[in-house]
Amino acid sequence: MNIGYIAGLSFGIIFGIVLAIVLFVVANSDHKIKSEYDERQQALRGKAYRYAFYSMIVVEAFLLVVDMSKMELPVENYVLHFAGIIIGGMVLATYSVFHDVYWGMNNNKKRYIVLFIALTVLNALPVIGAARAGDLIENGKLGVGGINIAVLIMMGVLMIELMIKHVVDNKKEESED
Repeated sequence: MNIGYIAGLSFGIIFGIVLAIVLFVVANSDHKIKSEYDERQQALRGKAYRYAFYSMIVVEAFLLVVDMSKMELPVENYVLHFAGIIIGGMVLATYSVFHDVYWGMNNNKKRYIVLFIALTVLNALPVIGAARAGDLIENGKLGVGGINIAVLIMMGVLMIELMIKHVVDNKKEESED
């Protein structure tokens, strides 16, 4: 592996972590890095993490069987493992959204939605660029762009879930009035 590639990847990861911290500070109404949850939310979030963990185990067990069977998929292995992480994240988010524990007490929902839209656009750009250049598929396999595609799918599903939850909550409020 190329030392320049490793250095660039390392810098990108560090930059991403620092950027995430800054964005959390900006997106939270009290400008703290960490979201705050009450006891009920903490208990339900624990359940969400447990379901996410088990879903990742199932995905990884499936990938283990695929690997042991020497089955060739048209996707690079690292993309498949990243998709397993994304599936765990989606399980966590879905459970949290529909059990009213996704948003912390100090989260500014509007700022987070703007952040989600920006992250979606930032993940779409490399996919569009790679598709235009014909680099999305290399040697018959979906490569690095597959990571961005997995994130785009996750963000799309999350935004749809948040919209559905918003509509359901509004209808529940209207029927109570």
